[in-house]
Amino acid sequence: MAPMADKKRKKKPAALGCVFWIAFILLIIVLFFFNKKNIGTVLDKTGAEDLFSGKKTAAEKTDDGAKGTVPTLATDDATAKATDGTAEPTVGDGSKEPDKTEQAPTAQAKDATRDSGTTSAKNAPPAPTAPEAKPAQPAVKPEAKPSAKPTAKPASGAQTVAIKPAAEKAPQVRKTSLFFVVIDSDGRVVRKEVTRDIPISDSPLTDALKALLKGPTAAEAAKGYRSLIPAGTQILSVIVKNKVATVNVSDEFQFNQYGIEGYLGQLSEFVFTATAFSTVSSVQFLIEGQRREYLGAEGVWVGTPLSRDKFN
Repeated sequence: MAPMADKKRKKKPAALGCVFWIAFILLIIVLFFFNKKNIGTVLDKTGAEDLFSGKKTAAEKTDDGAKGTVPTLATDDATAKATDGTAEPTVGDGSKEPDKTEQAPTAQAKDATRDSGTTSAKNAPPAPTAPEAKPAQPAVKPEAKPSAKPTAKPASGAQTVAIKPAAEKAPQVRKTSLFFVVIDSDGRVVRKEVTRDIPISDSPLTDALKALLKGPTAAEAAKGYRSLIPAGTQILSVIVKNKVATVNVSDEFQFNQYGIEGYLGQLSEFVFTATAFSTVSSVQFLIEGQRREYLGAEGVWVGTPLSRDKFN
């Protein structure tokens, strides 16, 4: 019986010890739940959490940063990426920073680091980032614009001189003698010579006879000059050969209202005007291309060439 009693005595302290430890652990757990935030803050400040998790403490990171590279916070990394989207931040050993999700600390650790101010990472200036190299832009010269020159205006009071275009060159002319008649107070027919400027051409005799058919000018008519050539007479052709001018006239030439004096007058006008040229000495008349012997009922001879001697 004694051994059984001893065993029971030994079991009671052991059971009491287990109950004590269980109660102590429960107390610790209750205290932990009530002071979880304070305990977490203390662990963060002392760096014990990083020791348990195998990460370096803030002090060790500071020591490593002394080697030449200053670690940057997550906010500094975001700023660096915003300024240069191609540069990647580096850690102390110069290698590329690992993935952000693997290195980012917990929200509580960030708050603790901001509150404590014990680490030098917060006060350290952000790592300088290399400025983004911009491609050199070629210098573009502005396109030269023609300067608009104002139109010069004449000063007030200045007279403007109108520039007249150069006068067209006047055609060359030659002086030609034409013969008309004047009826004196006794009723006699008297020849009168006038001088005209006629443009130079290849047929000067034809031009002179056509000017004769137009009659005297107003100034000449005021002096009493007149033509006895029947109205409507036209020059059909003029041919000069061996100083004989063959003048072909229209049918109107053979009808003169003034009788024999009128016929002699019209023939003399033609003969004296044609023989004023040195190449002509007499005139042969043709009417509508036909040679006639007489003009009119009085029978004025026109069957042979007529010279000035015929009218003296």
